[in-house]
Amino acid sequence: MAANCPLPTGTSILVVGGNRGLGLEICKSTVAGGLTTFGTTRKSNPELESLAQSGKFTVVTGIEMEDENVGNLIASQLPKIKLDYVLLNAGYFTTETFDELNFSEQRKMMEICAFAPLRVVQQLVKSEHIGQGTKIGMITSEGGSIGLRTLREGGANYGHHMSKCAQNMMGKILAIDIHPKGIPLVMIHPGFLRTEMTKHYSMFYDEFGAVTPDVAVEPILQAVNKVT
Repeated sequence: MAANCPLPTGTSILVVGGNRGLGLEICKSTVAGGLTTFGTTRKSNPELESLAQSGKFTVVTGIEMEDENVGNLIASQLPKIKLDYVLLNAGYFTTETFDELNFSEQRKMMEICAFAPLRVVQQLVKSEHIGQGTKIGMITSEGGSIGLRTLREGGANYGHHMSKCAQNMMGKILAIDIHPKGIPLVMIHPGFLRTEMTKHYSMFYDEFGAVTPDVAVEPILQAVNKVT
């Protein structure tokens, strides 16, 4: 069952990274809520194709978040409309330790988490898919907080924490740049989710109250809807 959708029926939303986990649940919710929904993915899957049968969902395929031209790749598959909402959800996370650093994965996390959302928003503003009144939500993480890194929590996972820290700074600067255009942006830590991306921490799911993505959808969309 899709989560309740607090966004107005008849509006439009682009979900960047809508093929699985949280992104897929957001797409299910917005389609059920009567929004014209566009979801990006590398390649389609049965669940996306099922959503497309509703007539309210369009699969935007061939989207590689590491591609410097990712914004154009998305814009070229969208109709000539101004979107009401954009939800930047695509992410990437692999684990590493101080003894076994993975520099190629660090670069990939930086590309997908910090660079790609900026490239997407910039191009969609240029293509006028994002304009005055479009509300942008960006899924990021408290993992990018310097203050929350402590001896008790421990170190490691350099690429994850560095990329999220960079994403948070990017989002802050981006919000300043698009403010004169009448475009608000909110950054959202979605909570501790039980997804493929967090399976590395499955041993902590129960202790720290991790929830399934469908539970997180409604408050995330409420935060996007309320941003001014």
